[in-house]
Amino acid sequence: MRLRPDQLKQNLSKTLLPIYIVSGDETLLVQECCDDIRLSCRRQGFSREVLHVETGFDWNELLASAAAMSLFAERQLIELRMPTGKPGDAGGKALTEYAANASPDNVLLIICNKLESASTRTKWYKNIEAAGASVQCWPIEMAQLPRWINNRLSRLGLNASSEAIQMLAERVEGNLLAAAQEIEKLRLYTDGDTIDADTITAAVADNARYDVFGLVDRALEGNVSSCLKNLQGLKAEGTEPPYCYGH
Repeated sequence: MRLRPDQLKQNLSKTLLPIYIVSGDETLLVQECCDDIRLSCRRQGFSREVLHVETGFDWNELLASAAAMSLFAERQLIELRMPTGKPGDAGGKALTEYAANASPDNVLLIICNKLESASTRTKWYKNIEAAGASVQCWPIEMAQLPRWINNRLSRLGLNASSEAIQMLAERVEGNLLAAAQEIEKLRLYTDGDTIDADTITAAVADNARYDVFGLVDRALEGNVSSCLKNLQGLKAEGTEPPYCYGH
C-alpha cells in the first residue's frame, strides 16, 4: 500500500506491517516517519539492527538478519539504509525474496533519498509495496505550508492567528527543519496566549531559502511582493538573478 506521511501514525496505531520503505528529499519528514516506525517497534519489544548499503554490500546480510533471532528478543526491526534507492540486480533479487517471505517477527524499514520514478516501477519496489507500505515524503509547497504549520502548532497545544501563521510560513519557506525548530521555540516563548504577528516578529528569524526557480514561479503567478522578497533573498545569499534578453 501507499501512505502519505500524515497517514502513517494512524496506520501504525492499528497495525505494524512487515515492510516499510520511506523515501524523499525532505529530511525532516523522512526522519519523523522513520522515528514513528521505530517507536511503534520499540513499544512492541522489537530489537533493532542497522544495515548500510554501500559499495560491496553483501545482500546475504539482509537475509541472514531476517533469519536470525536476537539474543534479547524474538522480534526485530531491520533498518536498511539505502540512500541511492538503487539496490542493483543482486539487491533487487534479495528484496524481492525478502518480500515474498516476510516474517511477522521482523519489520524491515528501508530508508532512501528521493526515488526516481523508474525505481518505483521496479519489481522489487512493487513487491515491497504489496507486502508492506511505501511512504514518499515530498517537500511542502508554500501553498500548503500554512496548513502544515497550523497542524503542527495544534499538536503542541498552541494557537496562532492566520496572520501569524502566514508570516511564519514566509519566514521559513523552503526550510521545513527551520519551521519545526521555530515552532518549538514558540512553545517556549509563549505563555498559552494566541500567537500573533507581533510574537512572530519578535521570536522568529527569517530562515526562508530562495532559488531562481522559485523566483520564476512567483513571477508567472504574478505575485509581485513574493518576487521582490525572493529577489532580496537571492541578493543576500550572493546569487545573481536571471536576466532576460530581448530580441
